[in-house]
Amino acid sequence: MKQIKRILTLALSFIAVHAALAQTVVKMEVPPQAQEPLAVVVLFDEQVPEGIPVVLGLMGYDVTGGIEPYTYEWIQNGTVIGTGDIVVITPAKGDKFELKATDKNRCHSVSAFSMNVISRISASDSPELMGYSVFPTLVRDDRLRVNLPASDEPVPTRIRILDVNGVVHYQSIVTASTTISCNLPDGTFFVSVQTDQLHKVYKISVKH
Repeated sequence: MKQIKRILTLALSFIAVHAALAQTVVKMEVPPQAQEPLAVVVLFDEQVPEGIPVVLGLMGYDVTGGIEPYTYEWIQNGTVIGTGDIVVITPAKGDKFELKATDKNRCHSVSAFSMNVISRISASDSPELMGYSVFPTLVRDDRLRVNLPASDEPVPTRIRILDVNGVVHYQSIVTASTTISCNLPDGTFFVSVQTDQLHKVYKISVKH
């Protein structure tokens, strides 16, 4: 009888242990895998003036592979300066930049790049910039004038207005000087004027 009771006790202990182990088994679904590894391709190759705000993202970068959606971190000299797909920076000579992209599966890729920072050039010293202007720099009536140089051939020019966080509040493509009804809240903004040949950024303030 004692032998039977011992066998029964061992059997019950065995069942209890396996029942406890069974409770720790968790069924997990494997996330979809990307066909290609995540990679960041930086396309910045144009000159930018020192000390002038520059809109990164308008110049171009490309993320390949991975699983969308992507999140971004823009890093300047080791410090994260933005987390959107567009960021506004003020570059200086010797600055080091990185773009980190993370996909849905939390895989990430970091690409280091440098910018061709040049000394600031005034419009009077640069024929390419002559004829471009944005005014007023203090906007009070939601109207902003963007002047383009006269040309025999229309030059498509992209105009964007961004806040200090890189959020686009206005964008259009024009081929001649224009007046913009911008309807912006009070604050500091950047006006990006870009063609295939140049990219100029102006700083404005809005106060109603």
